[in-house]
Amino acid sequence: MRESRHLGQIARLFHQPISRVRQTLRALREAGMLPGKRGGDLRPSHIADVVFGLCAEGIQASPRCVRELRLARLQDAADLPATAGEMLRAVIETLPKSPVLGDLDLDDGFLSVSDESVILECLSLSGKRAVVRYGTADETASPTYQFKLNEIRELAEIVEAFNCENRKTKTY
Repeated sequence: MRESRHLGQIARLFHQPISRVRQTLRALREAGMLPGKRGGDLRPSHIADVVFGLCAEGIQASPRCVRELRLARLQDAADLPATAGEMLRAVIETLPKSPVLGDLDLDDGFLSVSDESVILECLSLSGKRAVVRYGTADETASPTYQFKLNEIRELAEIVEAFNCENRKTKTY
């Protein structure tokens, strides 16, 4: 699937102008983070990098931001992956099948992303508010973007459905 087929959906889901989404995807593709020189096939595994790239302070900074956020370390004692990149990939893989990751209920949760940190906010299975932090715990001067986890789920389902229709990827 060409990411150009999903520019409008990505822009709508993440409240970004189409031109910014297109330029960010191009910068990530040129950095080798997305497939294809002329618009490659997006897969659900690429969505984490797209989300992180859209949160960079500038389009040219998006590859650096993706590299840094992928490696942002878990700051809390939680039964979750050790880095933000692994966590977001686990969320993307889990959501279409189940709203539960570890002891967290991801339905109606949020993901907040800045240049230095990623915060996952949702409910625990016991019904208490859970906040899981990756990266720096300090306040940041860079803008923070907040995404609904259900919007990320919707994008993953769209990408996967298109790939299944065209038999380009295996299912989750």
